[in-house]
Amino acid sequence: MYKIMGIHFTNWAWLYSPLSFFMRIRVYPKSVSKETFFNQHNGKAIVYVLPRMSVMDTIVLNKTLKTFEQKKISTEAKPKRFRHAALLAIKSGSLLFSNSYKDRFLSDFVKLIKNDPRAKNEKLVFIPVSIFWSRAPERNEKGFLLKSLFPDDGTGNALQKLFMLILHRGEVNISFGKTFNSPNIEFGLTEKSELTSENQDQDYEYARRMRRQFNIEFAKERTAAFGPTLYDNEKICQWILSTSTTKKFISSSENPLKTEEQIVKYIREIGANYNYVTVRALEKFFDFIWTKIFEGVRVRNFEHIERVAKDGQIIWMPSHRSHFDYLLLSYVLFKKGFVVPHIAAGINLNFWPIGSILRRGGAFFIRRSFSGNKIYAHTFSEYVNFLLQNSFPVEFFQEGGRSRIGKLLTPKMGMLNICVQSIIKRKSENTYIVPVYFGYDKVMEDDSYAKELKGAKKQKENAFQFLNGIRKVFTNYGSVDVSFGDPIKIGDIWQEYNEKVRKEIPADLSINELLPYHLKDLPDNFDTRDPQIQSLVKYISKRVNQRINCAATASGTSILASCLLSQQSNKINFEELQYQTILLNYLINIFNKKINWKLSTSLEAEHIFEYLTSYLSQFENSVSEKGNNFNLSNTNLPSIHNLSEQTFAMGLRWKLMNKETNQENKTEYIRNEEKEMNLWWYRGTIFHILAPFGIIAQVLLNSKEEERTPQKIEFTISSIRRIWQDELFWDSKTSSNLISSSCLNIFENLGLIKQIHSESEDKIRIEISNNAKKLETLEFLSRFIRPEVELYGILMATALELVKSKGVFSRDELIQKTITTHSAAFLRTIAFQPPIFSKVFSQRAFDSLYKAGIFTPRENQKLSLNISNVAGFSLFLNVTQWTDFVS
Repeated sequence: MYKIMGIHFTNWAWLYSPLSFFMRIRVYPKSVSKETFFNQHNGKAIVYVLPRMSVMDTIVLNKTLKTFEQKKISTEAKPKRFRHAALLAIKSGSLLFSNSYKDRFLSDFVKLIKNDPRAKNEKLVFIPVSIFWSRAPERNEKGFLLKSLFPDDGTGNALQKLFMLILHRGEVNISFGKTFNSPNIEFGLTEKSELTSENQDQDYEYARRMRRQFNIEFAKERTAAFGPTLYDNEKICQWILSTSTTKKFISSSENPLKTEEQIVKYIREIGANYNYVTVRALEKFFDFIWTKIFEGVRVRNFEHIERVAKDGQIIWMPSHRSHFDYLLLSYVLFKKGFVVPHIAAGINLNFWPIGSILRRGGAFFIRRSFSGNKIYAHTFSEYVNFLLQNSFPVEFFQEGGRSRIGKLLTPKMGMLNICVQSIIKRKSENTYIVPVYFGYDKVMEDDSYAKELKGAKKQKENAFQFLNGIRKVFTNYGSVDVSFGDPIKIGDIWQEYNEKVRKEIPADLSINELLPYHLKDLPDNFDTRDPQIQSLVKYISKRVNQRINCAATASGTSILASCLLSQQSNKINFEELQYQTILLNYLINIFNKKINWKLSTSLEAEHIFEYLTSYLSQFENSVSEKGNNFNLSNTNLPSIHNLSEQTFAMGLRWKLMNKETNQENKTEYIRNEEKEMNLWWYRGTIFHILAPFGIIAQVLLNSKEEERTPQKIEFTISSIRRIWQDELFWDSKTSSNLISSSCLNIFENLGLIKQIHSESEDKIRIEISNNAKKLETLEFLSRFIRPEVELYGILMATALELVKSKGVFSRDELIQKTITTHSAAFLRTIAFQPPIFSKVFSQRAFDSLYKAGIFTPRENQKLSLNISNVAGFSLFLNVTQWTDFVS
């Protein structure tokens, strides 16, 4: 029995029970709720396993169970002694108060499993429970007095826990680990009648294995919540200077002493100074700030991350849209019960007072360019290796900087390369990369992005800019979505990459020269600078961007911006804009279900499909006055009305559009030309989601009737996704066939098209609806991709003309000529987008085409065209239309 000074623990609980009124308990994982707990364990007896017997811990556990409407613990786990819930502890308790110092877990566990009939019927489960009275990570330099007051290993007695309860104002954290079923079958515990000395030893061995499983679960929970032991910069310097790679680097330098001094200097420039007190202060600060800046912070798709974060080391790789990104992610993770990661921040943020605060919050600083500084490059690489080798979670943005165009930027692979090399050296297959998508209703920096796109220079961050930005704290930016993509396990992506390479073995490699299929089989002396590893890093970076885009959340602002920029004029009436925004909302959500990504919209409503079909039915015969007067206020769909009201309110609040009443007393919205580049930013965040609908709509509208087939649609999708891979970053595991067929089925359900099976020709042809409104809907969707079609078409037409006239061309020559061609076409009103579009995006378009193999290198840094690769998309881009403007 669990006794303290000869008194049963339940009797001691009466003494401590008043403390429960002051306890504010945080339950982790957050997905655990009253409903999920009941559904998972209904009809089963539960044994709660603690790492150490503690009356204070049982009070916390019982209060939590009460909120879940579960039976509280009143006895220890003994056969036939409890009905619903009982307690089992790995260790009996603290040495000071325990009446039993020996380890009783093994005997109690074996007796329970052998003698309780519920164990044989799989009606008995074990749940490890971790209770943390503080989340301060252990520090190696902590003195004896602090260790006595704040023990880091969970061995605190009642007095110490009471002290921490007061210090943390009643906050206690409880975490429920993985549920273990009764192990009597899989562990083969023997019946009582068959008991022998040999069987008894076997039973205890099985119990030891189970104890080891519980201890592993406790360690995972603790590591996820606390992180590893923290070290000061002096210890980190000693660690880095003592590594074999650093010793070799120093000895090979011209001046070893100066090199060593420089390494120490760089470590102090780079290193974080994580401080738990600062993290807690920042948590309270942002509890207040986020409510002022945002109407809500929504976390999506986190459930599948909770288990991964406890199974292995995590590298967080988010998209980079705003300075809020790293603050938001750290805040969300801490609120979810996980340790704040160490964040790679640009050295431009290392200014007073922000630099010091960020360091204490876990930021370490990286220069924008190493510019041939080998000592700095080595020091930074070793610092990151130190973090990973000591199991610190790390966060960085592989885009290198904030996206000024809304779309994901082409990855810069320096930081990822350092991480992958460190992982490969240690053969750490159980490392996970977690992509994260940030979706803002309004991004704080959108005005500065618009100015930079128009030619203004980027402003350098400094204290004055920080003080000037404080006034924005009380400006509301709507809501923000933090959406987590599917994690990438290093061991799995290593095999995935090797399968891909083995299908397409390069001509200069034989099968024996390829990387081993499993990471664990890699030779210890393998050179991580091998070109195959560099190719693996590129593959991982692309897959990360794909997973980020697969988890995208379309904000109301991005949907509104996409609609406003797809108009043929800058003015649109209320009913039409209402229909278009709700249509895009529907397309995104239904497309997600079809292709099984993790897409979503920030604003949701019921009965969207019913509204769309009702609206389109107004135009069955012709565009009538009845159709023009269709208004949601006349329908029984209040949620739809609220959705459009919220969406339009965003556009008006942030002056993306203006509202007026025309002569017929109808409401119209006018796109704000001064905010046009802001609109382009928001459109860019969801371009990859709506692009398939635009591509298919354009093919249908521009093809002859006999050419409208699913096969042609799929071929076009395949061709375009190859040249737009950096614009789209679609999941490479999702086939073009699935994307095209899903979109066609959605179009058919809306009545925009019909897929007719011809038995005589044994093929399917697509028939476009002759309804005027449905045709107009297809035209609206096709205009969504018009800017990219124009840009890539003009670029290709310019390249073709240069090849005809000169045979070869340079990159800069092509880009400059493209801008000139675009200006000429715009002056003749053939191009819809202004020439600034080419100035901003033509370099990105060139890089995308180059990676697709459209441009082939020649001598003296000249380029030519791979004509065989052009045929698949030249008609779609309408290349011949622009050739007359290439002068």
